[in-house]
Amino acid sequence: MKIIFTIIITSIVVLFALQNFDHVTVYFFTSKPVSIRLFFIIIFSGVIGWLTRYIVAIQREEEFKKRFKMLLTEYKRLKAGLPDDNDDDF
Repeated sequence: MKIIFTIIITSIVVLFALQNFDHVTVYFFTSKPVSIRLFFIIIFSGVIGWLTRYIVAIQREEEFKKRFKMLLTEYKRLKAGLPDDNDDDF
């Protein structure tokens, strides 16, 4: 099943590359144009988008780990019957 899936995905990528293999003019931060194939620009944009999403996901995962650790320690403390740190004794 994996082999069939791999063959289908590879075929789709190859067909996409063949249809988008024209040269396009790209202007980077200078006024001198650069001629690059459209397929490579599309792939580069996809990789940049994936990397951005990956970095954001790592940051969110670290926040969730911190929050989980804090909630776990609070749960253990409450289960043990220890008094709350925020309670004021009058």
